[in-house]
Amino acid sequence: MARVAVDLLGGDEGAPVVADAITAVLVGDTDGRAADSTPPSIQICVVGPHDLARELLAERGIDVDAHGDITIAHAQESVPMSSSSHDTLDMLRERQDLSSLVGVEEVRSGRADAFVSIGHTGATVGASAFGLGRVRGMGRPGLAVELPAAHGPVILLDCGAAPHATAEDLVRFAAVGASYARIVGIESPRIGLLSIGGERGKGDHLRKQTDIRLAEEFAAEYVGAVEGHDLMAQARADVIVVDGFTGNVALKSMEGALRWSVGAMGTAYGSIDPAREVLRSTHLLSGASLLGVDGNIVVGHGASRADEIHGCIRRAAMLHEGSIVESVRASVSGFPELNARGELA
Repeated sequence: MARVAVDLLGGDEGAPVVADAITAVLVGDTDGRAADSTPPSIQICVVGPHDLARELLAERGIDVDAHGDITIAHAQESVPMSSSSHDTLDMLRERQDLSSLVGVEEVRSGRADAFVSIGHTGATVGASAFGLGRVRGMGRPGLAVELPAAHGPVILLDCGAAPHATAEDLVRFAAVGASYARIVGIESPRIGLLSIGGERGKGDHLRKQTDIRLAEEFAAEYVGAVEGHDLMAQARADVIVVDGFTGNVALKSMEGALRWSVGAMGTAYGSIDPAREVLRSTHLLSGASLLGVDGNIVVGHGASRADEIHGCIRRAAMLHEGSIVESVRASVSGFPELNARGELA
């Protein structure tokens, strides 16, 4: 049994779409797309205003008082999606009733095994780093996403948590990414570095430094630099590491390309439905896992639909059941300590 705290607030579509996802989890609806796997048993802690949570769930046939698998942790509001980094940090320092802080506290206290939010990414990452702390040996935590690729999933890490990552951060990302890959079924993960070419020595200073360090630390697993087209094609690597700035640009570029492809195929074949169905079939891969903090955190896209939020909740349960924090801790235990800027302490 996994106890997952879910942020009711934040996101582009507001609380109702989150309530739809929570309801689907509680009634055991897998949307017909996971027949080959048994959904984990999940209890939900809704993080948001008590009255709003009760109202939205009652509209969907869920009686909070009578249902044994749901509780509410009161949070008054969330960090606005448009909030700057500076304003977000100020809010995290000055407010205790923000949904990101309340959700992280549920994990820290042991009342929840994981926290899911589709709200402000910086708020969730910051609250997690402040409230849970970094795993010993990590510098900056990183967001890992599971990409659908031709030969099976590819883990891309980082996708936005560490835009100023150092080479030492990326070495840790490779270690924790490999641990994560094993949990999702990749037994012997190959490690690659996202760059502008596959030749040794290409790229900027960060890429050159990281290439040397990865070859030193992962001689057997490191396949060298990989290019953007390797992410979802016949990938040479199962875990691809990158700084958060470049990783986020790559991820958003793929999202845009997929949306364009769906529209273009609909125009070419007279119906958008088959292409849209392929796109929707990836919803169980939804959510980025924050690796490197002392707790299970999943961050979803702000524009997530109910089935994608449902996928995020299931991913959070998977992290708990797979003991990812313990695996991450073991994977970086032999590395020298880093400070919060990714520098050797």
